[in-house]
Amino acid sequence: MTNAIRDFLSADEEKIEKLIHDYPTSIPTSAAAEFLGINPASMRAVMENGTIGLSWKKGGALNKGFFLPTCQFLRWYMRYDDGNKN
Repeated sequence: MTNAIRDFLSADEEKIEKLIHDYPTSIPTSAAAEFLGINPASMRAVMENGTIGLSWKKGGALNKGFFLPTCQFLRWYMRYDDGNKN
């Protein structure tokens, strides 16, 4: 990992700690979107795509459900490619 990556991730440590403290089990879609600097609709699209989290729609329902486990989100956010596949 380069120093630039380490510095970038270190700067986010406070924000990451706040997410863990505020949402120890699951993160609301709006909080994850704010953390990433995107709008909630974009975060839901990422979740619908299967990139991270879960989304579902029950038969006959007009809306979808979303669930984003804190541990999965933080592992996804903090991963990097150092030559090893995680």
